[in-house]
Amino acid sequence: MKKNTWITCGVIALVLFCVGTIFLIGGLGVIGYLFGDDTASSDTTTTAPTPFVAAPTTSPVNAAPTVENIPPTKLYESVVQIIAVVDVDGETLEGWSGSGSIVSSDGLILTNAHVVLSDKFYDVQDLIVAFTIDPDYAAEPRYYAEVMQVNESLDLAVIRITTDLDGNPVDRATLRLPAVPLGDSDALELGGELTILGYPGIGGDTITLTDGKVGGFTSEAGVGQRAFIKTSATISGGNSGGLAVNANEELIGVPTQLGYGGDDQFVDCRSLADTNRDGVIDDDDSCVPTGGFINALRPINLAIPLIEAAQRGEVNFVDASPTPQAAPQIQPSGTLLLQDDFENSYSGWSEQNTSTGYSEYQDGLYVIQVNEPNYDIWTNYQSEEYGDVIVNVDVNVLKSANGTGGFGVMCRYVDNENYYKLEVDEDGYFIIYKYQAGEYYTLYDWDHRAWLQGLDSMRLTASCVGNELSLAVNDTMLATVTDDSFDYGYIGLAGGVFDEPGIQVGFDNLTVHAP
Repeated sequence: MKKNTWITCGVIALVLFCVGTIFLIGGLGVIGYLFGDDTASSDTTTTAPTPFVAAPTTSPVNAAPTVENIPPTKLYESVVQIIAVVDVDGETLEGWSGSGSIVSSDGLILTNAHVVLSDKFYDVQDLIVAFTIDPDYAAEPRYYAEVMQVNESLDLAVIRITTDLDGNPVDRATLRLPAVPLGDSDALELGGELTILGYPGIGGDTITLTDGKVGGFTSEAGVGQRAFIKTSATISGGNSGGLAVNANEELIGVPTQLGYGGDDQFVDCRSLADTNRDGVIDDDDSCVPTGGFINALRPINLAIPLIEAAQRGEVNFVDASPTPQAAPQIQPSGTLLLQDDFENSYSGWSEQNTSTGYSEYQDGLYVIQVNEPNYDIWTNYQSEEYGDVIVNVDVNVLKSANGTGGFGVMCRYVDNENYYKLEVDEDGYFIIYKYQAGEYYTLYDWDHRAWLQGLDSMRLTASCVGNELSLAVNDTMLATVTDDSFDYGYIGLAGGVFDEPGIQVGFDNLTVHAP
């Protein structure tokens, strides 16, 4: 009896609830109709709410846009191969390659300046960026890139992806590339763990990982105490420009080569130019370095200003030329061995005159003219052989070879197949090399100073003392190298050209001192 009463009450309550609900909904409909609310409409389609749009904010003109950097799932995803496409006699070819690190998900890549810039022999037409999808296979070319920031003296550069391989512009906002986090190179300590990733080109085309420790730091004038990070990790050829991370997988350095690395020579280089001017590019030519200044990294803190400027969209190239510094260590201070103003045409220098050019006394100068492409003409002082000497001579460019001709001083000249030569070219490049037993060897490979370019006159100083060879212009040191192949020989003056013949140089006011 009690149970049935509860059931009856429950049924009555349920009926009353349903009736009340119906009246409530109807009432809301009437209210909605009276006040014009769309909820009363017979149309059952709902309208999505309008999204909230924040009022635009202003930011500094030079502020870098905010980019959501996507960290890599695997470290190698942030390392790219950079291929320089160059012009060789009107034909477009892949000239050399290096490595780079993705530092921004919208397509900024940090690398070495020498990887992306033209050099003395080749103009870079394009930069191809290739990615490793599978470390078992070579990197796959995906994009073209442009150069945004360069500091040649640091050998650092930032490039930016621009188009796909078909030339279609990319939407950098949607690239979402895996970017390696940036670390703090100033926080590195001796013995810290390092990992290097890149594409060395030695032992295959696939990405290569090496590891080691922080071995120390190297200072550099104008840069600071941590201009380079020394490491025990092996850095080979195309690794230049690649990635070096700490134990937290943060980018702390860039494997970097700055030309000649001392007695160890280059790690990796390739014969790309007819440097010995025999008309053929082969193993007899000086190799173009693609390797490293052995076991050296440029700290990431030196690259951060370039990265930030590139993020702001700025384009800037800083030349490698340092502030000229006097080179008192090669100034003549010893016994004067020879002095010649070339007024006397019988003072002891050899002369020649052929279809390839000539060398002769002329109006108080000693003049050399070269008429044959890829050719050198030189003269020797034949009265005496010398061992240790410092040669100073004024050089005047009387006729340019389209800005590419060269001139220099020879020392310890034994014969046509054995000598040293210290050379400066009109385009601001310079080199120290030797011929030994008829074979060409680079001692200090082509380097560049912008302030040398286009100088019509200069004071050239060549020092050959002991096993040290030094070259300076206007009392500014350019290069020093060591070699002990030759002990003594004649001194000489030379002029030369590559593809463009016609250079004419006049030498004057020569002095030769013992050190």
